[in-house]
Amino acid sequence: MYKSLRGTRDRIGKEAEEFHLIEEKARKLFQTFAFREVRTPLIEETGLFVRSIGESTDIVEKEMFSFQDKKGRNISLRPEGTAPVVRAYLEKEIYKQESMSRFYYIGSFYRYERPQAGREREFHQVGVEVLGSSHPATDAEIIYLGYLFLRSLGIKNFKIWLGSVGCRKDRESFKEKILKILRSKENLLCKDCRRRMKVNPLRVFDCKVKECQKVVSSLPSLLDSLCEDCRLHLEEVKGFLKELAVPFQLHPSLVRGLDYYTRTTFEMEFPLLGAQKTLLAGGRYDHLVEELGGPSIPACGFAAGVERLIVAREKEGRIELPSFSRPLVYLCYVDKKFFREVFLLTQELREKGISSEMDYLGRSLKAQLRNAHRLGVKYSLIIGEEESEKGVVKVKDMEAGKEEEVKRERIEKFLRERLSHVL
Repeated sequence: MYKSLRGTRDRIGKEAEEFHLIEEKARKLFQTFAFREVRTPLIEETGLFVRSIGESTDIVEKEMFSFQDKKGRNISLRPEGTAPVVRAYLEKEIYKQESMSRFYYIGSFYRYERPQAGREREFHQVGVEVLGSSHPATDAEIIYLGYLFLRSLGIKNFKIWLGSVGCRKDRESFKEKILKILRSKENLLCKDCRRRMKVNPLRVFDCKVKECQKVVSSLPSLLDSLCEDCRLHLEEVKGFLKELAVPFQLHPSLVRGLDYYTRTTFEMEFPLLGAQKTLLAGGRYDHLVEELGGPSIPACGFAAGVERLIVAREKEGRIELPSFSRPLVYLCYVDKKFFREVFLLTQELREKGISSEMDYLGRSLKAQLRNAHRLGVKYSLIIGEEESEKGVVKVKDMEAGKEEEVKRERIEKFLRERLSHVL
């Protein structure tokens, strides 16, 4: 018997509904902020991610699912969403059609890493990207959107960290500054960080090894190395967030795990998740479009991991979900000769948008009602000899146990009135 691969999961019933809820919440809220959906392929040229994410990142070095296709081309499953969106933006020449673009995406992504709570090898994200604006209000707006999104899911106990990696000049001067310190403490660093130190010293900030974290804690703050323009940009972002009443704290070295970030970076963390506590994160990437072969176009965005959002909701005390797959009514027949009549009425109600189920196994009325109770339907509709002759349907309230007759031609209107809160 075949089994799912390590790091992948089947989600059925309530688990699938949780995904559906989060994705629909995201879709509705993002559209309210004038974002439109973009769908990109699961596979891309490997070079797209090497160039955008950075050769020295853990994603490129260790975590990508990469292979050669039959023509010998290097292909990778997408490990993140921003680079594919920018690639599509350039390929479709959208920048020639509009001065500012706002996209959101929902989908699955892949990284070869040890499966853990809230992060499998196949994981799911929702995210937004704004291309064409360098205004600090845009940064504040997407942070505000992320804040509203988490709260809309019933998640409240999270922290917002705000930082800045400055411009290219800021980073280069900062690299030189910390490189001197890192060289003096090289023997305390792990093997990976000793190599990162030579390729891109900023990657040391991402290391989770305790000894390396101790070294990192002794390094100066990146925020103290910002040029005047970058410092003013950060101040304006902070000002807008305060006016929007978004609570945040400054982080001295929030470099994020991707090389394409410039200026604003941010993370929304849920401490109860332990080491893997980041629910939503992003920032500004003003040079990525140009680095991928396009014109100079500023941009910013964020992504949120759906699996971690689900775990965070559980930690908060999961809010009862509306059921998307559970039927609202169950249609029963007293005798098999009324099967066709019940079958046609079931299809009619479904066509009218009323979620309905019936028995196809020829079970007794008692067994049908027992199944209706198991499914948690609000009403059972029963048709037997008397109901068929009179042109009525017996409606049983499954919670109250009360029964009443409703004219066959009025059954849709009756159900719509009684189920108006869920239809």
